[in-house]
Order: sequence, then C-alpha cells, then structure tokens
Amino acid sequence: MLDRPSVQPGDELSASGKGCEPSRMVTLTSDGMEVGSAYADSSGAFTAPVEFTRIEAGRHTVIAECGVRLTGAVDQVVTRSSGGQTGTLVILVFFVLAGITAIRFR
Repeated sequence: MLDRPSVQPGDELSASGKGCEPSRMVTLTSDGMEVGSAYADSSGAFTAPVEFTRIEAGRHTVIAECGVRLTGAVDQVVTRSSGGQTGTLVILVFFVLAGITAIRFR
C-alpha cells in the first residue's frame, strides 16, 4: 500500500505492506529500477520510503519483493509554470521607461 495516490517531484512517498517472510529484506522496484528497500519485522510487516530516480509523468507500479510479491500504483504528476506574464511585464516597463527618457531629453 502506498500512502498517497499521486506525487509531484520532491514529494515524499511511503510504501507499507504485510505478508512478507519475517526479517526478510524487502526490495521495492518500479519500471525495473530499485526505488526503495527495508526489512520486514517479526510479523512480516514493513514500511519503506519510495524514491523515484526518474521523473516521468503517468501511472507507475511499485512492486515489493519479499518472499511474496506485493504491488501498488502511484501517479507521478508533473506541472510547470510558464511565467510568461512576468517576462512581458518586464519588457513593457523597460520600453515605457525608455520612451519617457527619450521624450524628456529631447
């Protein structure tokens, strides 16, 4: 089980599960890459942080291998800000000030 349904770059994500062999190492993978690990406790339960090394928007399956195979899914959400209005405002202010300066010194 993953503690949230979706993450953005930099968000923390945690996986937990039970049914593993006691004291066994749990390896978490996604898309063939290791994204975390932990040891199961004496009851076969574990909790581990999940860290994606690649940021790719979309649904990703996280697989926990620990004598049994457990799966969960998370959506990676990538947002971006265009910032276009700020750049336009700076250019507009520059030309207004340049125009005032040109008129003043005529």
